[in-house]
Amino acid sequence: MEYKEFKNIVKDMEESNLSELSIEFPDGTKISLKKDNVVKSVPVQNIAPSVENTITVNEKAQEEKDKEDCKIVKSPMVGTFYSKPSPTAESFVTVGQKVKKGDVLCIIEAMKLMNEIESEFDGEIAEVLVNDGDAVDFDKPLFKIK
Repeated sequence: MEYKEFKNIVKDMEESNLSELSIEFPDGTKISLKKDNVVKSVPVQNIAPSVENTITVNEKAQEEKDKEDCKIVKSPMVGTFYSKPSPTAESFVTVGQKVKKGDVLCIIEAMKLMNEIESEFDGEIAEVLVNDGDAVDFDKPLFKIK
């Protein structure tokens, strides 16, 4: 198993809701991953012949908690994301700004129609997940609101 493949498995595990994963490959490689809320230790066997390692994945627990506390505003349609009403205007919202349910967050242009996307939640903009002018798909995360 290549290191890049192993790294992808660890990344997928981190991003999933799984708490435990064990894989045994046909070449005899065995991987066991287990999550906990503090520091994650991942025992790895047989990455290279006769090499046994323990890789410690030091995740930022606070970042994970922040992710869990945030609500996501997703795109209701396919189109082009615009953060401001015109090229020379200010953005509808910025990181750190307080918003209320119904406040306009952005515009998505679809089939030459400008659709205002409103906040579904009260809170504070934690992160803008797309850039002005980006193409977005249905259900693509646009904003994190905490």
